Amino acid sequence: MRDAPTGAPSLDALLLDPSLFTPAYDAGLSGGLRQAGVRPRWLTRPLRAGEEAELDPAECEPAFYRRVERIAPARAKLRALAKGVSHLADLAALLRRAGRERPDVLHLQWAVLPAFDAAAILALRRRCPVVMTVHDTVPFNGERISFLQNKGFDLPLRVADRLIVHTEAARGNLLERGLSAEKIHVIPHGPLALKAQPGAAALARARDPRFTLVLFGQIKPYKGLDLLVEALGRLDPALRAKGRVIVAGAAMMDMAPITARAETLGLGASLELRLGRLDTQAMADLFHEADGFVFPYRQIDASGVYFLLKPLGKWMVASRVGIFAQDILEGEGGTLVPPEDIESLSSALADAFLRRPPPRPAGTGESWAEIGLATRRVYEGAITERAAPR
Repeated sequence: MRDAPTGAPSLDALLLDPSLFTPAYDAGLSGGLRQAGVRPRWLTRPLRAGEEAELDPAECEPAFYRRVERIAPARAKLRALAKGVSHLADLAALLRRAGRERPDVLHLQWAVLPAFDAAAILALRRRCPVVMTVHDTVPFNGERISFLQNKGFDLPLRVADRLIVHTEAARGNLLERGLSAEKIHVIPHGPLALKAQPGAAALARARDPRFTLVLFGQIKPYKGLDLLVEALGRLDPALRAKGRVIVAGAAMMDMAPITARAETLGLGASLELRLGRLDTQAMADLFHEADGFVFPYRQIDASGVYFLLKPLGKWMVASRVGIFAQDILEGEGGTLVPPEDIESLSSALADAFLRRPPPRPAGTGESWAEIGLATRRVYEGAITERAAPR
């Protein structure tokens, strides 16, 4: 630890998000840490074409997968192999860096290759305490990514000094798997803000008279688009005509079965697919167009998309899992349905289309300043334990 000019103890934290999975969260956390007297330094992959920097470039270094990012995405197999090799080399460089710089704490956001990351954590703990945030306690939310990524998911969690989760349900998941209660800390996800306002064209455009629900974000199997299609298909055509669903985001799964099923069910104009990555302006225009949002997820702990949309105060239809179950007030901010219950989801869609619930003021939850302070306390606990005589 070092003393800040005010005399309060200051900490140097080295934070890792190798694949840059959660840049908006990372940026919010950085701001909170700075307010708590922590100097954050991030190691990530380089930005890709079209991506906007969320983290302050002065606090962020592209230390992972620098050469991998030059390989065309179309060469998926080569890219995956190169990423695995690069990850090992980059972990070795991280060990050398930690030995030179001696940060007060290292904070890992995501494990990419859990078995190798666990070995690196054990080596890093000789230099400083290691804290890990477990954003998803179910490996990749139930998706089968690869043998190396799914195998040994809990290994890094077991060897880290401290763990941070975002919900009590996530803490319960880890306790059931035998993780120590003393090392698990619940710190909520913070609010996310969109850095754009609806454009003039979006504001001038006449609103669709139907009640519009939006499923937004990367389209993955665990997000339940197939369930949403089935639920929409169960509505009486006259009732379905009172609403519509827009699905917007980059498809990370085969969409052919979805489109085929939607055609079979005759969903037509009731379901609109806007596939592809949206920039911030397109997102702002879409959110203005929406009357509400739908989250038919099979599984989730915390959702960055939810925290981006929550401040809008629009109606939400969501599965009773993770942050939705903990944070959405039934009948006030939205409605909750059992996960994978198509009939209940269909009823919730019908209710929204008929009642057309209006927006209402919504709180944002804990501030990033509070989150930064709580995270600092976790750091301090790990540092104190490391310094204690054994």
